[in-house]
Amino acid sequence: MKKILTFLLLSLLSVSTYAYTLNRVSVHDPSIIWDPATQSYYIFGSHRASARSTDLMSWTAFTAAWKTPTTNNAPNNIAFKENQTKTIVIGGQEVTFGNFDALAWSSAYGNGYNINGNMWAPDIIYNNAMGKWCMYLSINGPTWNSSIILLTADRITGPYMYQGPVVFSGFNVSATEGVSYKHTDLQLAIGQQANLPGRYNVGNRWGSRWPHAIDPCVFYDEEGKLWMSYGSWSGGIWMLELNEQTGLRDYDVSYPIQGNGDGVTSDPYFGKKIAGGFYVSGEASYIEHIGNHYFLFVTNGGLATGGDPNDYNNGGYQMRVFRSVNPNGPYVDANGVNAIYANYRLNFGPNATDNRGVNILGAYGEWGFQTVGAWSERSQGHNSILAAEDGRTYLVYHTRFQNRGEGHEVRVHQVFQNADGWLVAAPFEYTGEQVKSADIATTQQVATSDIPGNYKLLIHKYKLDHTHKELATPVEIQLNSDGTISGSSTGKWSMVEGTSYITITLGNTIYKGVMVEQTLEKTNIKAAAFTAMTKSGVNIWGYRTGALAGIEEVTTLQDTDSPVYDLQGRRVTTPMQKGIYIKNGKKYVKH
Repeated sequence: MKKILTFLLLSLLSVSTYAYTLNRVSVHDPSIIWDPATQSYYIFGSHRASARSTDLMSWTAFTAAWKTPTTNNAPNNIAFKENQTKTIVIGGQEVTFGNFDALAWSSAYGNGYNINGNMWAPDIIYNNAMGKWCMYLSINGPTWNSSIILLTADRITGPYMYQGPVVFSGFNVSATEGVSYKHTDLQLAIGQQANLPGRYNVGNRWGSRWPHAIDPCVFYDEEGKLWMSYGSWSGGIWMLELNEQTGLRDYDVSYPIQGNGDGVTSDPYFGKKIAGGFYVSGEASYIEHIGNHYFLFVTNGGLATGGDPNDYNNGGYQMRVFRSVNPNGPYVDANGVNAIYANYRLNFGPNATDNRGVNILGAYGEWGFQTVGAWSERSQGHNSILAAEDGRTYLVYHTRFQNRGEGHEVRVHQVFQNADGWLVAAPFEYTGEQVKSADIATTQQVATSDIPGNYKLLIHKYKLDHTHKELATPVEIQLNSDGTISGSSTGKWSMVEGTSYITITLGNTIYKGVMVEQTLEKTNIKAAAFTAMTKSGVNIWGYRTGALAGIEEVTTLQDTDSPVYDLQGRRVTTPMQKGIYIKNGKKYVKH
């Protein structure tokens, strides 16, 4: 019986030796940081997963240890029971901080709670005033009874010692005594209370009003102030100012009560709301100052792979982007829509009634040589982003795949700003491209005369049907020398000469982006590629499949009778490994 083999037809150029190495790691919720001392990038994620790399392509996994006064390798069930910070300064007066057993708080309901699966989404920053690496870690509880704690280390790889909590959630006088507000720092923040203030005593409706204390993002603003955003679904994403000297909450900063009922937008304990609310989906906030704005990333939807028509929250994970001129907002999308919701709205998947936030990328496949078939990407999110010291900006996220269960890996894409200052992600993984962020406005990376040709066009649309594992796939278009676009979509294109800014019009929709040269992973093939977005938040990608890319065409071969040879000229009966083969005098990539 004949078997159908799929190959990608290439021109006769050598691609058998790659100029880069992609060593993969699985780090869920990756937070990226650069360490000048080791000249390395580090990513830290949930369940103590972490990795290091010198080039953002080849990663090596490691585990950072926990430290206590008696050991440099404490187990999880011991590491968070006794904080080392004993006093703090409030209003110029030194006061007792107290001991906060983070494990006891999250395990208060019992029911077989296991800390090993509940150390979520750390964020790492170097605190110059402290001279320490600071890890902000979520200790998750089953009923919003979670906390974000601070641990510090002398080296980025640890060991990390528990210093104290930054914020708690889920306190409730009507539940078990173990989640009483008296076990938190609430009274240090808002003063002594005879009873839990009524606005917090909402029982099992906590998530409709108040934040969940997980998913921290800690950053310095342009003035040197230290901030932390946090939250997941529930009452939204919130922001607190931190004390630069201790890394903990700044107890001298006060927040007024603003908003009514579940529409609260400011609170003396939880700080200021910057996104979400009313239990709309949205988690994993990450904020980075790029250009003239602070950019806020939030991931909507469910983190799983999807494909279950009976479980809408299974899948649909997708990053959305907002920006602000201030670190604590207001954050708006390209349409000027605020990231804060005024009522519940479904904001992901095919039934969404609200699509606010720029959709920088979504589930996609049949793209290039790597993101194809079972390896097509989906449920990408819980990202971090780094405006790096090398002059480039990198988007780092975890992704699941079209047909590989719940397995996940880290991906890194370079990010650019279009003419309007919005972020657009490179269509392919970072593989050592040299273009820097500042080059986009000052150099033309692809000559106008080299742009006309055949292209693959991918549209990252909203409302993909994750319940049936829908993904975006490319169509074929032509960018013509007269500035028109033909093929599956029609329109026009133009460059701003002397820059890398491109404007693409498809129908009546205008996309603003950049045109650069990209490497099609896992080959050395270079291709002109564009990434652009429209004001509505939809992003598009494209890459040339003509002579500049060295790709003649993409085809599926059903002829299995002709002999196949490897690059050494040896006949191969049945090609089993991915790689380059020769058939009928032409080279093919088996993927």
